[in-house]
Amino acid sequence: MRRLAPALLLASLAALTPLGAPTRAQDGKKKPLEDPASKRELPPVVIPPVREGVTYLRAFAFGDMGTAGRGQRAIAASMAGRAREGGLDLLLTTGDNFYPNGVKSVDDPMWRTHFWDIYSDPALAVPIYPSLGNHDHRGNVQAQIDQGKLEPRWRLPSRYHVWQWPAEGAPVAQFFVIDSDMFPEDKEQLAWLDRALGAATAPWRIVYGHHPIYSRSVRGDNAELVACLEPLLVKHEVDLYLAGHDHVLELRKPKDGVRHLVSGGGAGGDHPYPVEWTDDYEYASTGGGFCALRLAADELVIEFVRQDGRTQFASTFGPRRAAKKERYGPF
Repeated sequence: MRRLAPALLLASLAALTPLGAPTRAQDGKKKPLEDPASKRELPPVVIPPVREGVTYLRAFAFGDMGTAGRGQRAIAASMAGRAREGGLDLLLTTGDNFYPNGVKSVDDPMWRTHFWDIYSDPALAVPIYPSLGNHDHRGNVQAQIDQGKLEPRWRLPSRYHVWQWPAEGAPVAQFFVIDSDMFPEDKEQLAWLDRALGAATAPWRIVYGHHPIYSRSVRGDNAELVACLEPLLVKHEVDLYLAGHDHVLELRKPKDGVRHLVSGGGAGGDHPYPVEWTDDYEYASTGGGFCALRLAADELVIEFVRQDGRTQFASTFGPRRAAKKERYGPF
């Protein structure tokens, strides 16, 4: 992924007013970002009830969190509260696990100060399936891969890989973890993703990494990923693409059958980005939060949970291959 020099990045952000960096008032303080979700009359939050006898996967998706600041701690507390309330099976990250320059080693103190101490509530003591962000790549990526040897809950066996739910037997969902910071140059990874998606057998196919393909935040749509990654998602009927990078929450209306979700609010109010809500989006907000996912064989419920722990918006949909379930056997 091509990276802008710091000066060029600042110039590009400033040029995106009113989506640019927050301006400063006369007293030198940053003006609060305008949250588009607070300006809209949102539909009532509808969460389908839990059905007796149905097996669910409950996960939280969050990213861009590794600041060790008050905002990250506030989001972690909200996550713990939601986990105690409704249960939790795993966490998955959309990258930038450690700011500003990743970790140096498997015993870097930042593992404790920026992650384990923050997500230490017993309600969050579940497996973690991370992905890597551009700030992680500034440090020792291999140390994040090797951390699993010291802490089995940290499950990043390689930069890109596949895991499934349930872990044993016929999968209901397959998750394809990518290292988007290497695109579009990493042709080997793109070829792997094409093969892995082509071999998928689960009714649910979810791909996640750091960089969004589409976003209405400061960076906008990513033309490189539109060219190299999106065609694979469309070709293989991926249900959902999860990303971070922009410090916002977004859900794009399906494009060529694929839903695009950004969950980059894991640092809360520490470093929020501005975002615009346009007609091709179901939801857009800034100021911090995470996504709560509840997945069953026939439905996925996504809740956008804000820093105060409340669900502001929810969406429910079924797998794209529901009509073809005879290919996979009984759910």
